[in-house]
Amino acid sequence: MIRGVFGWLTRRVAAVGRPVGDGRRRGTIGPALGLLLVVLAVSGARAAHQYRPLTYLIGDCPYYALVAVSLLHDGDLDLRNQLRGGLEVHGRQIALGDDGAWYPKHPILMSIVSLPFLWAFGVPGLLAFNVLVLALLAVAIMLLARSESSPMAAAGAALLIVFGTFLREYEYNFSPDLFATLILVLALLLAIRGRSAAGGAFLGAAVAAKLTHLFIVPIVLGYAAWSRGWRAAGRTMLGAAPFLLALALLNVALFGSPFETSYDRNVVLDGGDVLTLSHRGLFDGDPLAGLFAELFDPKHGLLTTAPVVLLALPGFVLLFRKRPLEAALYLVIGEFLLLFFGTYRHWNTSHYGNRFLMPVLAVCAPAVAMALEWIVLRLRTPRSARREAPAAPAP
Repeated sequence: MIRGVFGWLTRRVAAVGRPVGDGRRRGTIGPALGLLLVVLAVSGARAAHQYRPLTYLIGDCPYYALVAVSLLHDGDLDLRNQLRGGLEVHGRQIALGDDGAWYPKHPILMSIVSLPFLWAFGVPGLLAFNVLVLALLAVAIMLLARSESSPMAAAGAALLIVFGTFLREYEYNFSPDLFATLILVLALLLAIRGRSAAGGAFLGAAVAAKLTHLFIVPIVLGYAAWSRGWRAAGRTMLGAAPFLLALALLNVALFGSPFETSYDRNVVLDGGDVLTLSHRGLFDGDPLAGLFAELFDPKHGLLTTAPVVLLALPGFVLLFRKRPLEAALYLVIGEFLLLFFGTYRHWNTSHYGNRFLMPVLAVCAPAVAMALEWIVLRLRTPRSARREAPAAPAP
């Protein structure tokens, strides 16, 4: 399995690294594989040092793990024989089916993809899977930044984002947000490369990994239409359609309607009566107050737990001058997520940082890389540039 992942990654990196236009994508394979190995080594060692059985299953993680266990050992999605205790214990973490079954509240794609690790290594394999996802996310972030900068600047930006932000706190985890962010970054990477159908497929998979990514689909479609025409937007939508259709059919099978999701069937008990709660009603906060908290909260604020994003401010100025459409795409996605989750009552349900904003860190990578590249050039060239300046012609 791991060998297959490395082979796939090598082929993808090689494809992205082929010269295009000005040849800026040359020299990508070495830094990308080096970055992969560095993150695997550092995060793997840190995770191994912290390891105690099951302690990496934090917050919602046990429910994702139990979905994988149910699929592997029972071949179904009914969690009643995995969860001890009644609905008063687990009601808010499961989705009540029409037949009374306890179905997963959370998306099941990560649980499905992690099954080989669970089968091969048991439950600790889920931690190994998570470390691999973080390493692959670092490479995907680098490749996204590489579109606009040198390989070393892109690798530096990826390292800063992985180890200089709250992302590092999720290496010891079984994080659905890391996984969903990886899929989304791959979708964006393919979209800006003009691989519309493949980008659409990853975009659909990103929705299957995290339902709120559904709102990013129109943004990417708009980018595809603006940059490459309506045919590209159509191919993107066709690529995403199988995953979106599969989600709709799953909703029909479990809850009776394509528009009734697992987040609409959470359980609360009221005087012994079983009621279902929809998360749609939880996005009712003041967006400006929520935005302020998302940025400045001491434990969860973006600027306090990921100050590296400040480098993106001058970087976006440089990026707009060079690639205005890509800069607009990243900014619209980032601003949308900030405002959208700013209205969510439970935006701060993370053990550190704001896990809902992992994609914001990823889309800042190209701007961070350009800022790093500009700083290095300014440090290296001012005096030499003046010395090498051509002499004025004689009168």
